[in-house]
Amino acid sequence: MALPSHMDFTFRAFTEETPGLTWQQQFKSLWPAYKRWFLRFGEADRPTYHESVQALRRHMPEFEPIYEAMVDLAGGGDHAARFLAQYCPPPLFRGCSQAIYDAEESVLVRSYDYSPYVFDGLLMRTRFGGRQVIAMLDCMSGVLDGINDDGLAVSMSFGGREEFGRGFGVSILLRYLLEFAGDVGQACELLRRVPVQGAYNIMLLDREARHETVEIAAGSEPHFTGNRVATNHQAGSNWPLYEEKVFTHERFRHLHNAIAGHTHTAWSFAREFLQFPLYHHRFARGFGTLYNAAFYPRRGACEYFWPHNLWEFDFENFSDREYQIAFIDPEGYPENCEAYSEIYTSKPLPVLQF
Repeated sequence: MALPSHMDFTFRAFTEETPGLTWQQQFKSLWPAYKRWFLRFGEADRPTYHESVQALRRHMPEFEPIYEAMVDLAGGGDHAARFLAQYCPPPLFRGCSQAIYDAEESVLVRSYDYSPYVFDGLLMRTRFGGRQVIAMLDCMSGVLDGINDDGLAVSMSFGGREEFGRGFGVSILLRYLLEFAGDVGQACELLRRVPVQGAYNIMLLDREARHETVEIAAGSEPHFTGNRVATNHQAGSNWPLYEEKVFTHERFRHLHNAIAGHTHTAWSFAREFLQFPLYHHRFARGFGTLYNAAFYPRRGACEYFWPHNLWEFDFENFSDREYQIAFIDPEGYPENCEAYSEIYTSKPLPVLQF
């Protein structure tokens, strides 16, 4: 019997100035799956609450009031508090392509390539601290990408290294940057302060068109490259099987050539991300393009887009909405699976299912 070829999925956009009832409802809905993922190697495999909070206070002290508000809304339980701190979480490998392009305005564009089984699809406009933020949530306390009302845009991609260590998950780091940095220089200073768990490429663009790409990895100082393109490798990384399977070098060259040709508008450059080799359909194997995003810092606007839909937002015009999409994988999905299930996260270092 043929395997099902599509998965129905709903993206949601909502507004909440500070963590409150809406955030709490989303957390309660997702927590059973997140808890299964967070504790899948046993409770002792995760840092204690004390270790997690001490690390947060040492490296991201400004974030602690936001974190405590989230913990209270989550019920104050030990496991939830440790999960929301994102200190040494279970490792996961993402894909993703990113690029910065200058035309009539500067734009940061990214694809998010991953598995829909381990993705929430929640876009949120907030004012948790002093800045407004529009961002795609991850693990409820972090974000995958976003922009703040000072005009700083951030995104990330996996850096292509198998090594993981002691440090924070990348998504809480990106939330920290959006909450407490107003430009690229401030964001780079914050990046120097925070140890990270794994290898990621963080891309930054601000209102004055300043940009930076920062390669971070466990146990290493940040490497500031200045590149306008980042996919899933870093200087010195060496994981040939992974690099081949996710086309990281092909995607890098494609974007590099598109930027060098300089034939696009900012809008048309973003639409490059809807085409191969940047757009992928292997959703069941953890490498499908779940969404694309474009950030325009000069006017404080962003787009989240798919082949057949577009969300456009700025800080004066953000409305709650939903988008139902079918993620079609021609090779088919497994018959028995659920969000954050063991079929996708059963190994200490889960690799993409090719």
